[in-house]
Amino acid sequence: MRLDFHRRAPGMARWKMFLFWTLVPEVFRAIGRLLYRLRLYGRENVPETGPLIYVCNHQSHFDPPIVGVLVADRPSAFLARASLFKFKPFGSLIRTLNAIPLHREKGSGGALRAAIAELEAGRCVLLFPEGTRSRDGAIHRFKGGFTFLAKRTGATVVPIAVEGAHDVWPRERRFPHFGGWLALKAGAPILAEELLAEGADAAVERVKREIETMRLELRADLRRRSRGRVPAHDAGDEPFWQRDDDESASVARASRPCGK
Repeated sequence: MRLDFHRRAPGMARWKMFLFWTLVPEVFRAIGRLLYRLRLYGRENVPETGPLIYVCNHQSHFDPPIVGVLVADRPSAFLARASLFKFKPFGSLIRTLNAIPLHREKGSGGALRAAIAELEAGRCVLLFPEGTRSRDGAIHRFKGGFTFLAKRTGATVVPIAVEGAHDVWPRERRFPHFGGWLALKAGAPILAEELLAEGADAAVERVKREIETMRLELRADLRRRSRGRVPAHDAGDEPFWQRDDDESASVARASRPCGK
């Protein structure tokens, strides 16, 4: 049940759960459907209990809120670069929404400890392992912070793919387009022990491939629904394993978390 707050996010304040993770997601979903033809797939793949690490590709500033709509039954904290907290009231808002500041210049120790605390409390954390928004909509290098968290806490990893957000709100635009097409999908959950059985590098590669496969499926779905109008034909049409640029084809070995 959606009002079973303790199951959804153990220890989270009831007012926060009701306002930000029960009412607001429904509003965002309605707006998403109206303006961006939003489609959500795989909600049944999100486990109802236990700590979860959501791992998602990163296309735009829209990603955290629309992922939040997809996983509203199991709310998450998310890592965001520390500079975003300086802008008020935006900084206060994202802090209320459980954003964890990531100080890139000072190292990720504090963010790691905060993420670990969330997971050990039985809650969820959202990571964007590319570390920043894609400049072309394609998936690029993944960092491996989520494997460290999975190993440390035993949390289950849920891969999530976002598609269409780059066209709606590309990195170079200050504001999003008023209208477009968006789709998200949550993949099958992966137990930490299973994911890490062949080591951290293999785990990063597996999750990256699963997200890329889902993203390409969503891309084909958007093209079908829009009769070929979107997404634009660009670098996002090609899976990362077919591109010859070293950055996108390489598997990250650094075990550090990633925010916006």
